[in-house]
Amino acid sequence: MDKEKRNKIIAIIILVIAIIVVIVLNIIYGNKSKEEVIDTKTISIVKDNDDFFTVSSCVSKYLNYLSINDTESLLTLLSKNYKEENNITSNNIYSYIKDVYSNPNFSPNKMYVQRLGKTIYKYYVYGTIEQEVINEISEGIDYYIIVILDESNTTFAIEPYNGEIFMRR
Repeated sequence: MDKEKRNKIIAIIILVIAIIVVIVLNIIYGNKSKEEVIDTKTISIVKDNDDFFTVSSCVSKYLNYLSINDTESLLTLLSKNYKEENNITSNNIYSYIKDVYSNPNFSPNKMYVQRLGKTIYKYYVYGTIEQEVINEISEGIDYYIIVILDESNTTFAIEPYNGEIFMRR
């Protein structure tokens, strides 16, 4: 009987240790499944007025630099990825970006957003650019651009864009 009790006690101890190991592993690896899963494939229309205004301001800043040919500022605003893919330098930058009116006035019409990371968003922007002329109204031209906004450090980058997403939708 002593052997039977001893075997039962050993079996209970092994069972308790196994349960503790399972609980510890679940705590360690189970937390990873509770982390936020970021959906980078979904692209949705921007409805928030604050986001709309913020992105529009980014585009306006870029267009103002473009209208005065501020090459260094433009190089700073273009996304690193876009510059690397196209080997953009200060010598060839204007071959890769579309010229605009002097004194451009940008009016956003529609935006889509795609989440790229925890605090990084990619905005596909469609709007019109008009030239500010005294006592005259210039005809607006359609303009498409991408703004990549990093909310963690409040920075943005620009990528010229052909407007493909707006043609499909």
